[in-house]
Amino acid sequence: MEDANDFGSFAEAINTLGTLNKLESAITSAINSSKVPPKEIRKFMKCSSVEEASNTPLFQFMEILFKKIGLGTLKLSQNDIFNYVFTVPDSTVSRLYSNVKNKKVCYTLSEALQQFFEKDLGIPGNVEEIKCVNHGSDVCEFSVTMQPLAVYHHVLDTDDRDIIGHLIESQNTRSLADDIGLHEEELKFRIESLRRYHILNDENEVTEIGETYFKYGRKSTDIEEDFPPPWKDMAEISMAISASTSFAEAFLETNRKEPVVEDVKDDAIVNLTEEAEKSTSFAELLSKSIKKEEN
Repeated sequence: MEDANDFGSFAEAINTLGTLNKLESAITSAINSSKVPPKEIRKFMKCSSVEEASNTPLFQFMEILFKKIGLGTLKLSQNDIFNYVFTVPDSTVSRLYSNVKNKKVCYTLSEALQQFFEKDLGIPGNVEEIKCVNHGSDVCEFSVTMQPLAVYHHVLDTDDRDIIGHLIESQNTRSLADDIGLHEEELKFRIESLRRYHILNDENEVTEIGETYFKYGRKSTDIEEDFPPPWKDMAEISMAISASTSFAEAFLETNRKEPVVEDVKDDAIVNLTEEAEKSTSFAELLSKSIKKEEN
């Protein structure tokens, strides 16, 4: 358990809560405005290297979005088929808890990543902070483990299903280009991608995973949503983030009791990390702190 002095004075604790509350409001506003169309998700997820994925419009949007929210600079360091690893060398949250050592404290950033993947990409999963500056690392690092079926739904489109169906029937790729109507380079890229996702083996035979998905997964008749990507409305998203943080700041000022630090004993200081684990939002956490002060 952390010592109460890890968080400094009660005034510093309340200021930290205020900043966290503004971050939470900004995250909610940004996530609500940032749904990404399937074709852009597919471009990102079919990339076989970190460099390639980092240059997609989707990741560049994520980088800008997290910066505008105020969370720090998001970088991609690993892109396995069901797992992405992101690093943040300048996490705002870790700086807010600068007095807390040997702890991983960036749960706000973990939650932001989880919400973005689940609500804006439609890919549920788990996010874990695996490294933290406050725990002695050079950067804060986050592992995003995605639900495999959701990944396949996003990665495989109608042409991929046609390739799988053709190979189940004919067991060869020689007539694929003509039968499906794809250029040789496009077909080569798709075959390599299907191998990477274990739909095909090295001999271009459909695996058990491929057969199962073809039989029970999304059908070629399913209609895929198509809408403008959120980076087309970046100005509106920025305005929404700004408005939400302004509202959160006003909420804090309305509920702040003055004077904040007079006659406050050390044992009345809120242990933020413990309380955060029991709170559903930072608004609730802020409310707990205010009630603690009143008592």
